[in-house]
Amino acid sequence: MDVFPKNIGTGFQHVCESVFVRLCQIVGTSVQVAFMRETRNIKELVDRLAADNDDVIHLESGSRREGFRLEGSDIEIMFWPNDYRVIWDLIQSEYYDTASKNLILADSSMSPPGFTLLESLTPNTYSEFRSAFIRVNDRMYISSSLFRGTMQL
Repeated sequence: MDVFPKNIGTGFQHVCESVFVRLCQIVGTSVQVAFMRETRNIKELVDRLAADNDDVIHLESGSRREGFRLEGSDIEIMFWPNDYRVIWDLIQSEYYDTASKNLILADSSMSPPGFTLLESLTPNTYSEFRSAFIRVNDRMYISSSLFRGTMQL
């Protein structure tokens, strides 16, 4: 026994197609979104490779970084010294010389969506960062609120 008349399925499919077409006009097609994401990945890689150890690197995140063209969407940008490396998995730490690079582990596994724990894996040389550290269970984390306080003029 069908709950809906047969012609409703056709109407529903038309609505779904119309919604998809409109989303593609707003956000871009899946190919366009993937292209924009890959373009940003390549730009960030080239910028990092060309930067000196004492330069400042910036990284975009959020919907714009993922390749979406959402008008009114906030822009999220992170800045950090080039002698710091943000890694997403501990296994990545073996690829860096910790004598010249400071490692920060970004861990979002225990955080709500939109939040990430930043754990310092190596001793820190910048006083601005040291004052923003908090110790939790013998691990050193960077507190964004303490860090913002040190950056205010």
